[in-house]
Order: sequence, then structure tokens, then C-alpha cells
Amino acid sequence: MEVKDWITIVSALIVAIGWFVTGYLNRVKDVAQKRLEYRLKALEAFLLVWFAIQKNSAPFTQPEFLSQLEDARSKFQLYGFKDEIAVMERLVAAMEKQNVDAANAMLNTLVPLVRERIRKELKIAG
Repeated sequence: MEVKDWITIVSALIVAIGWFVTGYLNRVKDVAQKRLEYRLKALEAFLLVWFAIQKNSAPFTQPEFLSQLEDARSKFQLYGFKDEIAVMERLVAAMEKQNVDAANAMLNTLVPLVRERIRKELKIAG
């Protein structure tokens, strides 16, 4: 074989490898984007619960509050990190026991945690 034949073979190999690498990197990017979407939905679901608590000292009197809490809890179970899940479960347990002090303590832990995680996921400095 001549040098030009080897150049053609090497060129074809480079193009084929580049094609596979690009496909792999695009797949990784797509998975990361989908993960970010679900994570943000989980964190945003808690914000509805928090806003309902902020607006009303007795949020359980609002008909939509329980469904919002259930939605946030299920999304935390599916897409949350271990520390987020643990704090959310302690918050729900405190609410079920009507332990206002414990619920407030968990809220004071969870609100900054969610805020920090949303900012981190979106790469917002500050």
C-alpha cells in the first residue's frame, strides 16, 4: 500500500471515531439536561408548598395544600438527594403530628437548601 492509501484509511478512522464520540457526548448532554429538568421540577414543587405556608398560618385549611404537599413529597422521593428527602420526610412527619416547632425547624432547614440547590443546578453565582 502506498502512503496516500494509509492517509485515506486513517482519515476514515478519524471521521468514524469522531462520529461515535460526538454521538456519545450528545447522549450524555441530553441525559444531563433531562435530569436537570426533573430536578428543577422537584425543587419547584416545594416552593408551592412553602408559599402556601407563608400565605396562611393554617395551610391545611386550603383544599389544594395537601395535593401540593403530596406532589412535592413524591418528586423529592423520585428526584431528590438523600439530605433533601430526609428533611422533607421530617417536615411531613412534623406536620402530621401537628408539631409546629419541629415543622418550622424543618422549613428553616429545607427552604435554604432548596434555594441553594436551585441556584446550583442553574449555575447561578451569588
